[in-house]
Amino acid sequence: MNAAPPPGGWPARDSLGVTHRFVVGGHKGYLTVALDSTGRPNEIFIRMAKEGSTIRGLLDALAVSMSLGLRHGVPLRAYVARLEGTRFEPDGWSRNKEIGFAHSLVDYVARWLELRFPAAREPAETGLVRLEEEACAVCGTPMTWKPGEACPECGDVAPVRTDRSGRLSNPERLWQAEEPAASAADRG
Repeated sequence: MNAAPPPGGWPARDSLGVTHRFVVGGHKGYLTVALDSTGRPNEIFIRMAKEGSTIRGLLDALAVSMSLGLRHGVPLRAYVARLEGTRFEPDGWSRNKEIGFAHSLVDYVARWLELRFPAAREPAETGLVRLEEEACAVCGTPMTWKPGEACPECGDVAPVRTDRSGRLSNPERLWQAEEPAASAADRG
């Protein structure tokens, strides 16, 4: 059974690419980015040196999912915006002076992609309304802290976006936004 090719076509057998060696908190790895004929990333590989199977497997899964998305039209900026600031161990100082402290290996990868590929800094053209401000997903406090940092009120990390009118664009993330309990007449 043959699968339909992605919108941009299948990657070429031979393609140009960039391989970047990195160190985060003493953990060494390699990030390889294959480029399409226009010079845009279309495939990503992340390999950790001397790491256990869990971290290596998770980073490989992330790279595969990013590669599939890039091949099917997901803009690099969408990945960078969501993954930048992700916090978990291992974390630490990188040897890259432009990045400095990385809050996780995923944070490092996202920030390096943003530095290396100018398209990652451009706003993603997703057809969605541009959102102006963010609010905490748990308590609704307007976000005045950096992405990836915890809310000073409740400690939640993932932001909920709001539009210009202040309406929540994804209210399903709020605990308080659950459907009201059915009344006795509704259960009838």
